[in-house]
Amino acid sequence: MNLQNIGCNYLEASARKRLEGILDPGSFREFCPPTEKRISPHLHYFDIPDAFDDGVVTGEGLLDGKTVAVIAQEGRFMGGAIGEVHSSKIVGLLRRCLTKKPDAVLFLFDSGGVRLQEANAGELGVAEIIRAILDVRAAAGIGVFGLVGGSCGAYGGAGIITGCCDALAVSEE
Repeated sequence: MNLQNIGCNYLEASARKRLEGILDPGSFREFCPPTEKRISPHLHYFDIPDAFDDGVVTGEGLLDGKTVAVIAQEGRFMGGAIGEVHSSKIVGLLRRCLTKKPDAVLFLFDSGGVRLQEANAGELGVAEIIRAILDVRAAAGIGVFGLVGGSCGAYGGAGIITGCCDALAVSEE
């Protein structure tokens, strides 16, 4: 792992830059990238701008030559808050792990919790993420490792999710 690839400190880096700095060079493959325009169906009601990745990056790559599934929340979009599409992308990746069996799952947390504009969908999403993590750990025997180091930390529902990880590393910031 060479965090010097980030180009700035981990705290200030975007989700994609963090992944770029953690994974083996050129190995990251994103699932549901921004070009697919998976956006929240709820934010337009509140005149809130969309993000084409809905504030979370999911995919797989190599870490020291081993295949890892990765999730990186983007704290720069709505404080990394969890909504319907955000959680669906995470759950989809975790369910894929049940059949593709990566060596591990890395979850880079950067979230203030559930998206208030999608309260019910966000709360259900948190529950689905928890269930999927527990399935990955128990049914597939795959380790789930959390890293908390973004400017938003891991609060609310995201904080509860961190408790489901096999191990957690938290930066001082």
